[in-house]
Amino acid sequence: MKKIRLPEMIDYFRKENSWTMKEFGEKLGKSESAISKWIKGVRSPMVEDFDKMVNLFNTDPETLMYGASDLSTTLSEINKISSQLEEPRQKVVLDTAKIQLKEQDEQNKVKQIEDYRLSDEYLEEQISKASAYGGGQLNDNDKEFFKRLLKNTLKEKIDKGDL
Repeated sequence: MKKIRLPEMIDYFRKENSWTMKEFGEKLGKSESAISKWIKGVRSPMVEDFDKMVNLFNTDPETLMYGASDLSTTLSEINKISSQLEEPRQKVVLDTAKIQLKEQDEQNKVKQIEDYRLSDEYLEEQISKASAYGGGQLNDNDKEFFKRLLKNTLKEKIDKGDL
């Protein structure tokens, strides 16, 4: 469970913006005393005030409540910017992310197939089938040679995009 760090984060963002407690309070329509109580953790802001702070600090609710997370810088930036967008524009961001995820999943499926085709199990199976079809027996050295040859050939075709 994450530790709530709201008082610390309010003070951090207030200082980042070079605001005194009084100036910050004026921006929220609150007294300097109320701001001081929030920062000391004696009182907590109302939901409306919390939302105003998210906008004023140009951050996201998660960061204001819990502090910097383990999110990547890119993901933090996406959250920060998209939280400022109007809802129709947020939906565009969401739709775009869904499309990107679908493309990534498809690429991963192709990669898994390529990895399987280069596995020893698959290569040995193909060599056994070819050997059985030809009616001959291969010794271990020949099997190993054909396995390397097939692997190199498949890898070359995969790299070229022919498979």
